[in-house]
Amino acid sequence: MPTSVLLPEGELRVARCDTLDKLIAVGDGDAALLYLYILRHGGTADGKAAARALHLSAERYERAAFTLNQLTAPAVPQKEDKPDAAPQYTADELRRARLDDQRFAAVCQSAEGVLGRTLTEGQLRCLLTAYDHLGLSAEAIIELLSYLKGEKGTVRLADIRREAYQWADMGIVTAQDAQQYLSRRVNEKPLSEAVYKALGADPSQPAPKEQRVCRFALAHGFPPEAVALAAARTDKHQGHKSLDYTLGILRRWDESGVHTISEITALEPETRAAVGQTAAQPTDSATLAAWEQKWEESRRETRRKRLEAEASGI
Repeated sequence: MPTSVLLPEGELRVARCDTLDKLIAVGDGDAALLYLYILRHGGTADGKAAARALHLSAERYERAAFTLNQLTAPAVPQKEDKPDAAPQYTADELRRARLDDQRFAAVCQSAEGVLGRTLTEGQLRCLLTAYDHLGLSAEAIIELLSYLKGEKGTVRLADIRREAYQWADMGIVTAQDAQQYLSRRVNEKPLSEAVYKALGADPSQPAPKEQRVCRFALAHGFPPEAVALAAARTDKHQGHKSLDYTLGILRRWDESGVHTISEITALEPETRAAVGQTAAQPTDSATLAAWEQKWEESRRETRRKRLEAEASGI
């Protein structure tokens, strides 16, 4: 018969039952400890202090934090998956906007020059959405159209819509904003292409998540070599490409104040073999691989037992 456990009275902290259920199902002890530590410290905790208090290596803390973030993060769909909340302009409203607003008329004229044909109703609606709903100035939209023409040659309606929403999200709404942003893009283009290649992405057609990782890397000073190391670590730990996991690694490094390969390997000596700086000790490499394998086996076994219990109705 199992020994009974009685908890002593004292200061209380409230834990979410759904999070506890997820932690139990996953069976990750490090993530559970980290959750308890964060609860004890009022919902927030410094990463370095938490790792020290829980006696976790940087590797184990990184994994625990990633697991906990995955379990507790709300399911937020990407903007592309959200219903379009833009006004449904009528054909008459589109016609009047072009006739009555000289600035918008200039946008339409510029768009026809870029597209090489008279605007369709759908293209006119997209431009009016950017101008009227998203709040981009006429000059900013003209800069946007010129940029797309130079980048892609043949511009599609989807390109205009996607870029307009991205500019609005980044607060690029005036001509000055657009010029400053495009100037940075020109200077960063060789570096961003190298980052996309490090992620295994097509620099000419990066996916939204790839763009998010690239923007974070550039904004926080990560060279392409560091991004490649994060991507390689993701493949090793997850067994497949996971941009969310790669971004999590970059965030942890940024929080630790390390960005270059030399800084990262100084903080985490076990990464030196991955970048060819020096051979890792065989025992270190074997221990890390065994730990990773044990962790994955534990998660698979936990999932298997949970599925069997659900199937049997226990």
